[in-house]
Amino acid sequence: MVRNFLFHRVNPERDKLWDPMDVALFERCIQYISKKYTVVLIEDIAFSDERFTKNKYATIMFDDGYKDNIQYAAPILKKYNCKASFYVVTDCIDNNIPTWTHVLDYSFQHTNVSEIDLSFDFLPDEFKVNNIPTAEKRIAYGSRLKPYLKKITHEKRGLVLDQIARSYNDIKVPELMMNWDDIKELSAAGHYIGSHTVTHCMLGTMSDETEIKHELLNSANRIQEKLGYFPLTISYPIGSYNDTTKRLSKELGYKIGLAVNQNIYDPAIEDLFEISRIELYNEPWWKTRLRISNALENIKSLIKYK
Repeated sequence: MVRNFLFHRVNPERDKLWDPMDVALFERCIQYISKKYTVVLIEDIAFSDERFTKNKYATIMFDDGYKDNIQYAAPILKKYNCKASFYVVTDCIDNNIPTWTHVLDYSFQHTNVSEIDLSFDFLPDEFKVNNIPTAEKRIAYGSRLKPYLKKITHEKRGLVLDQIARSYNDIKVPELMMNWDDIKELSAAGHYIGSHTVTHCMLGTMSDETEIKHELLNSANRIQEKLGYFPLTISYPIGSYNDTTKRLSKELGYKIGLAVNQNIYDPAIEDLFEISRIELYNEPWWKTRLRISNALENIKSLIKYK
């Protein structure tokens, strides 16, 4: 049994649509986790028989590759002598452009454009708009749209994202990502660098195997070019995967596939290509602690099946 704790951004600045974990909360998490569990890398423990017999392992993971990972998170990891795995989106690193999910949030928060034609036939009526007149309404609309976009096909999502980018062309996307020197520094410090695809596509929603292979293979090849090894691990963006994702990941040379699933990883039930992770958020400590212990998910399960 292994508790895999997933983080994204760690930052003192707040965000209305996707709030980074506050630095003080992150340190409290790492202090608590390192005291309660033996912190290891999933790349070191995944193939060990000890994962079946020892119930005190935990891992620390980061998805995406944001600059605040090295600015704020890495010093805290060093303070508590913890190694972490960082799964990077290689195009985002190469071009210093955040993931599409962050760009989407940023666009709705910072544009001054009211007109936007989102009259796609496949969108529900609530999302078919041609004008969102105020900043407050744009933020509210964006908060509803993003979860829906995660449920539709890769192709349809792309059409909507392209239209939003064309309409909200008054914004300048912020430069928030690590560069390869940052990533090499993390690797030299003993952290592991793995793949989070080329462009942060939701692999489980993609139907074109050539495109899926591009996302999987080109990201790994870029890491190999920069760091000298083909990564063991693919972290599926937004936890999206299916049997095709798993098969192609294996065929292309990965050894580990990371989902989310908000649960403890049990090797007796899950295979190495759908490893569960527990994502932690910027929440009150009592709620974060319930997530760490997995009590929150157990409570939800009891309520669901009551």
